[in-house]
Amino acid sequence: MNWFRCYSEFATDSKVQILPENMQRRLIMLFCLRCSNALATLHATEVAFSLRITEEELQETKALFISKGFIDSEWN
Repeated sequence: MNWFRCYSEFATDSKVQILPENMQRRLIMLFCLRCSNALATLHATEVAFSLRITEEELQETKALFISKGFIDSEWN
């Protein structure tokens, strides 16, 4: 079973904490999906479903996370 390490500074990192709580949850969920290599194989519809959001919300989320430097355009 794959896992990733989330350091306690997540709770105090201003880059993370400035995000609304729903975006913080999405970020953690993306880390989980990335860790399991699911992002490499899932279609955008499936990623949106995994995050329990619409595809439109997924595009907004992806754009925000790219602009903040959490991910690149390939979800890495």
